[in-house]
Amino acid sequence: MINMNFNQEWMARFGWPNVEDLHLPLAIAHRGASDYRIENTPEAFSLAAELGAEMWELDVRLSKDGVVVVCHDENLDRLAGNHLRIPDTTWEEISAVELPGNQRVPRLEEVIELARRTNSGLYIELKAAEAADSSWQILREQDFRFAVIGSFHADWIAQLRQSKCPYPLSVLVPIGVDPFDYSSVAQPDIIHLCWKRASAEPHQLVTSEIVERCHQQGIALVTWDEERLEVLRGLAHLPILGICSDCPEILKPWPTGGDALPQLVCHRGANFVAPENTLIATSICISQGFDIVEIDVRTTADSEIVLMHDATVDRTTNGKGLVRDLTLEQIQQLDAGSAYSEMYKGTMVPTLYEFLEHCRGRCGAYVEIKDADPDQVLKKVVVHEMLDNVFFWCRNRDVMKRIRSLEPKAQLMATRWMFPDLESTIADYQANIVEYELGRDDFSEIPKCQSLGVKAMVFSLTHDSEKLRQIQSVNADLVNLDRPDLFKLLSFYPQSLRS
Repeated sequence: MINMNFNQEWMARFGWPNVEDLHLPLAIAHRGASDYRIENTPEAFSLAAELGAEMWELDVRLSKDGVVVVCHDENLDRLAGNHLRIPDTTWEEISAVELPGNQRVPRLEEVIELARRTNSGLYIELKAAEAADSSWQILREQDFRFAVIGSFHADWIAQLRQSKCPYPLSVLVPIGVDPFDYSSVAQPDIIHLCWKRASAEPHQLVTSEIVERCHQQGIALVTWDEERLEVLRGLAHLPILGICSDCPEILKPWPTGGDALPQLVCHRGANFVAPENTLIATSICISQGFDIVEIDVRTTADSEIVLMHDATVDRTTNGKGLVRDLTLEQIQQLDAGSAYSEMYKGTMVPTLYEFLEHCRGRCGAYVEIKDADPDQVLKKVVVHEMLDNVFFWCRNRDVMKRIRSLEPKAQLMATRWMFPDLESTIADYQANIVEYELGRDDFSEIPKCQSLGVKAMVFSLTHDSEKLRQIQSVNADLVNLDRPDLFKLLSFYPQSLRS
């Protein structure tokens, strides 16, 4: 019978901190939050910590002058277009190479210090045998205990075992081999299954027999970097130590189906990790299980409706000019990603049609009409059969009254601060939702609003945990936030919330 407390006991054996507080399976950010920032950089690791990852997977090599360098490839060609080989190059030369986004290749000591500041663990993969001894010696000198050292080369790990390395040792297991035979020479503390491409459902390969045999031998299980939600759902319920992912936030989803939970509304999508009002920012919200994505819409010179907050394209794209003066073709030629990060170079400004197509059956939408024909906005929502999953707002009350006259079943929001009392807020255009802004409106009125059969939504752009706790204490029907990911961690994974 499998010991369900095995992983806690295993971590305690190696003196990992706050073992009882760690959420299991551990979220191990693969090369940091590498879907959103340049891999193996301080920026990627810092973001991973903010997104709730307990550990960061990183790759190490040794420079010509003996520095442990954090880099996956043997050269910097893929990351920086630079052909220098790390084993043939000094640290001074390597550290001078600029990566996209003004990032640089770090040395192991830098990452250890960052991990210490953010209470994060390190899962170190050896990419070169000569980096093995130096890596654990640095960990020991820095008195950093929350760490693992691993490799696909079981013989490298066996050498560390013989050298009395005090850190847990991991063997990464490729597809098509028996994990126990493959790793036996190393006597590992962790078997790390790298079976991502083994099948469409690789989680089915992690059998109870494998788990039980590992636990009987005192070996913990870690699995490959995974982003497919259906696979993650299959892995999440297994008694394993950790799961790697390029998107660590999806390892801690917002629970679905709970009637007592507010619906989470994502302000301009996941704008903290991706360009606002884009499909990628929408996808990141969907993958975390959030309920609704808020967008802003404007009309182009040729009467197409696109997602854009500002009147101009200047701030969020590489273009210039008013949205209303540009055609759809001109806007679709703009880069809506590079202004945010080089990682998103080539991201396009989506149309409302594309956004609704992307959301249908996956999440709801809050459409704020900045400058668009309400008739056309409503028509597109109706065509997509999303009337029950979309609500609208516009600062221009005549626009809201127009939508109400066109469609009595449309869901409309009203902002409480714009009206003298609750009754007139609701009555102006028969609002279905009233928004209460943190620091501006009186939350004590929310029960009265709900008693009138109208939903209450709390809105805030805050990133402050204490203010988010204040929102958490309110029994709102919806919560519209700039950082819904922080609210998620605070509500269900507080042990993963970085201060």
